[in-house]
Amino acid sequence: MEPLSSELKQPESSLETTITLIKRFSAGAVIGLVIAVMHWYCYTTYFGYSLPLARSTMGCVLLSIICGLMTLKWGYKALETLLENLS
Repeated sequence: MEPLSSELKQPESSLETTITLIKRFSAGAVIGLVIAVMHWYCYTTYFGYSLPLARSTMGCVLLSIICGLMTLKWGYKALETLLENLS
């Protein structure tokens, strides 16, 4: 006796879906943080002027959140595009 097709397709649990979303957001946030730190470092070395720490930290956190949300919305392809345009 073969199992019915409805028995084969078991929906993902809510916990697995939540964990996947957290992983995707975290990957995007880490890439955003790397981009922000690289930009901050290049700006400081090129112009010889350091941005205030509070402004730089807020900018890095904001860019991390934006990149994390982009990854949630459009997937890892958005990160790949960001990294290609970085250089």
